[in-house]
Amino acid sequence: MAKGFAKKKSSKPEKGYATYIHKVHKQIHPKGITISGKGMEVLNALIEDLEQRISTEAFNLSKYQKKSTLSAKHIQTATKLVFPHEMGGMAISEGTKAVTKFFT
Repeated sequence: MAKGFAKKKSSKPEKGYATYIHKVHKQIHPKGITISGKGMEVLNALIEDLEQRISTEAFNLSKYQKKSTLSAKHIQTATKLVFPHEMGGMAISEGTKAVTKFFT
């Protein structure tokens, strides 16, 4: 390496959901209200925990039905089982709305 030139560091991809949390937060609070680092860690841990619970439940459902592939129906049923009653239904309807909007 030539003298006086620093080695370029490659940036590692960001793990977790911080970028997505920031995007949603900006939509809700566009005036510049921010979220602290600790708050971001808590939200990230919450989302990762929910993801783990839903995927585990969906896997158990597919195993129970002797299927080798997870389907959207497995994920929806797992969501209904993991979340409280009304919240599960709302989560499924919001997810369906987001997928429909993405593909149109």
